[in-house]
Amino acid sequence: MAELTPRQFLDTILVPEKQSDHICWQCAHLKPVLKGSKFPPADIIGWCKKIHWPHYWCVADFNVVKKCYAFEAKQ
Repeated sequence: MAELTPRQFLDTILVPEKQSDHICWQCAHLKPVLKGSKFPPADIIGWCKKIHWPHYWCVADFNVVKKCYAFEAKQ
């Protein structure tokens, strides 16, 4: 059995509610809405953990983001 990194392990357990082609989806700082979560509005795909810390920036699927200063690709 291949050994998983902590990030890969969390990605297998924390299943997001929906997938998106939003630029933030490829970012390491995105905290996605988890499957079965009742709290966030339907258009929110997650929160950015880097922008506006400690009050996270909500990321909606309909927001057009072409470039972000806080973007770091997932590894």
